[in-house]
Amino acid sequence: MENGDRIQTYHKSRLVPGAESLPFGDALSFLKPVFEHLGGATGNYAPEKDAKVLYSQSGIGVDPVICYESIWGGYIARSVKKGAQFIAIITNDGWWENTSGKDQHLDYAKLRAIETRRWVCQSANTGISGFINQRGDVVKHTEWWTKTSIKQDINLNSELTFYVKHGDYIPQAGSIFAGIGILFLLGMRLRKKQTLTV
Repeated sequence: MENGDRIQTYHKSRLVPGAESLPFGDALSFLKPVFEHLGGATGNYAPEKDAKVLYSQSGIGVDPVICYESIWGGYIARSVKKGAQFIAIITNDGWWENTSGKDQHLDYAKLRAIETRRWVCQSANTGISGFINQRGDVVKHTEWWTKTSIKQDINLNSELTFYVKHGDYIPQAGSIFAGIGILFLLGMRLRKKQTLTV
């Protein structure tokens, strides 16, 4: 927030399937009670069009990440390209209850720190809050479902990593080669069957 009349806002972009966005809503409306149990509501919310960076008066850029958005590495990389110097994740992990989901959410934050070489400040009002450095180490964290507060000095970074610059090319290329390999094997199998029948 700035000391003035300019208020910066951000609306969640990556909506949780089912709880916040139900694809084919008419055809899948029978699933609404299941998603209501998980997220408390079902519907189609209006998302932000793209990743965004919020700036302080001194010019420090932060990537505002809301809950489920933290699993999208490429999405967060777009904010970093736009000038985010650290990542702030806010989430309500209460619907995970005491399962591994809350821990996995923190693990995804570690991946984002490593990919972007940015500190991550995660505030989870019912989950695990913490500070993660640029190497993915959890420097400080709270326990699950505990009323407390923590504070930490963080480092800002403006350099762009290979991942931020080039994205998910390695897994995408791997997927393409795997698809080609599967088609090749199917073709070989069909050719073998044809040879045996002749």
